[in-house]
Amino acid sequence: MIVRYRCLVSQSFGIILLGALFFVGCAASKTYTIPDLTTLTPEDIQQKVARNFEKLYTFQGSARIILSAPGAGHRGTSKVYINFPDSVYVKMEAILGIDVGVLFFDHNYFAAYAPREKTLYYGHIDALHLRDFIEIDIEPDELLEVFTGLTQVVLNENSQMTLKKGKILITTSFDVGKSLYLIDPQKYVVERNELMNKNGEVILTKEYSRFRKRGDIHLPQTIKLTRPIAKERITVYYNSQKINKKIPPEKFKMKVAKNVTKVYRGDRDKFTF
Repeated sequence: MIVRYRCLVSQSFGIILLGALFFVGCAASKTYTIPDLTTLTPEDIQQKVARNFEKLYTFQGSARIILSAPGAGHRGTSKVYINFPDSVYVKMEAILGIDVGVLFFDHNYFAAYAPREKTLYYGHIDALHLRDFIEIDIEPDELLEVFTGLTQVVLNENSQMTLKKGKILITTSFDVGKSLYLIDPQKYVVERNELMNKNGEVILTKEYSRFRKRGDIHLPQTIKLTRPIAKERITVYYNSQKINKKIPPEKFKMKVAKNVTKVYRGDRDKFTF
């Protein structure tokens, strides 16, 4: 189940290629506060989690990226620029083994630039398969979630809420499986999200840690997206983050070689990029 964000339902955006108890009181005498779920509903928690994301308008970050998959392992640095809701820019640097240096997509189109090949691949979004470029099976909106680290809670009439070691656990069941959300009751952020198939096997895990408050927004410094069955993982370690500051337009420009070869992908009518 893929969560669609506010930035994903906009006209366009781009990507160019990137317990549970809370403490109150003084340090000398700490007490633990457990939320009273009798006064809260899953919808209340969903709205509180969403508020943290809705305060985010721009994002700039520098991170170390590790990609892990059977027979493959790559690491390097990344610059991330996000202008909500219009565009997202992720520049991957010094990641050995990754052929794509720049990746852009919106709701309609995508473009992937491989600098070593001096080739620009482009087409309609339904022809984009990220595995072709980063060797990990991941959807475009999942990739966005990797770089923002802000998972939203999906509910339906089957959603249930309980406590697990002082944290709020929401479970939403679907015909094909279920999704579990472990939520910090102080910051109201998702710290862990698991997607299970109908056999009870975990097929996708998202983990967020080292949260820091930037203005009024809680952002994770460490983000992990794992597919246990496929043994694939993307890990993002942020060493700097800035929010809600104007980003220069040139940060979102794609630079390619003058003699680049353009390759169109897709079954729809070809367009000029």
